[in-house]
Amino acid sequence: MLIRWATENDLPAWCALATEVSPIFRHPADMGADPEFIAYAKSKSSKYEALTAVDYMSGSNMGFIGFSRTNNRITWFGVSAHHRNKGVGSRLMKTALRQLDHTMPITVQTYRDGYEPGTPAKNLYRKFWFVETESNLFGPYGQPECLMTADLSGEKRGGSFHYRYPEFIGAAQKENCPACNNEPAPDGQNDLQINDKVWIVAEYPGQGRLFGKMYVMPRCHVFHFEEMPYDEMIGFMSEVQRVGVALRKVTGAEKINYEMHSNTGAHLHIHLFPRYLDDDFPSAPIDCRVSEPAPYESYDEFLWFIEQMRKELT
Repeated sequence: MLIRWATENDLPAWCALATEVSPIFRHPADMGADPEFIAYAKSKSSKYEALTAVDYMSGSNMGFIGFSRTNNRITWFGVSAHHRNKGVGSRLMKTALRQLDHTMPITVQTYRDGYEPGTPAKNLYRKFWFVETESNLFGPYGQPECLMTADLSGEKRGGSFHYRYPEFIGAAQKENCPACNNEPAPDGQNDLQINDKVWIVAEYPGQGRLFGKMYVMPRCHVFHFEEMPYDEMIGFMSEVQRVGVALRKVTGAEKINYEMHSNTGAHLHIHLFPRYLDDDFPSAPIDCRVSEPAPYESYDEFLWFIEQMRKELT
C-alpha cells in the first residue's frame, strides 16, 4: 500500500468512506453528504493535513486520517471495512503522528469504553501511546466521548520531510530555497570549491564518522533528479565524478559510496562517503546519524584535508 497526501481528487472516495462509517461515528444522517464534513475534507486536503492509504494494484482508497497542526490533534480517522486488519490504520496513524509536534501533548477525541463499534479504533490509539485523560465529553451529535492524550516527547525526530512537510515542500521552490538564496550554510560545512556548475562542500565532523565525508550540490535548483535538464545533469554528474577521483586520492579510501538526497534540504545533492577497511559499517549501510567522535585526529587535520582537496580540484 501507498501512504500519501490526500488531494481534491480523493474527496469522492473520502466521502464514500464517511458514508460507510456514519453509523460508527453515530452521525444522525449521512456524514459523506454533510456539507460540514465536505468542507472539512476539502480544507484538510488543501493544506497537507489529510493522508490516505491507497492499494497499489486497484488504486482504491483504503482509509483516511485527518489532523490539525494548529491544535496538535487527530481530527478524523477511518478505514473501510473491506481493508481492516491489514495494518492500514497503523500506517496512517504512524505517518500522521510524525507531522505533529512531539514537544506538546497530542490529543484525539474518541469513543468511551464500552462502545463496541469504536473498540478497534480505541485499541489502535492505545497502541500508539494514547491514554484516556478526560471521560465526560460529548461529540458534535451529542454522543458520549472521551479525550485521549499521547506524550511522544521522548521520541527521536529528524529534520526530513517525514516530520515537517509544509516547510519542506515550500523550500523545494527555488524562490524559497536556502541554497539558491545564499543563506548561511549549517555549522560545520565548509566550501571547498564553487564554480558555475556546483558547490563542493566538506563537513565536520562528518556523517558516518568517515574521514573525508562531503557532498556536491548543483548550482541550478533541482528537487527531483528525474526532472533535471539533461545538459545540467551531465555537467553535474561530471563534477561529482571529478570530486570522487580527488577524494579517493586524498583519503586513500578503498572506494567511494554515492548517495543522492533531497530529504532534509529540498535542493538535490549527492553525498560522497569514503569507505575504509576499518570503517564501522562492514556489509551494512552507512548510518548518517552517527558523527561523533570526529574521524579526524584534530580540527587541524580536517583543515589539512580541505587544503589537499583544493589542490587536487584546482
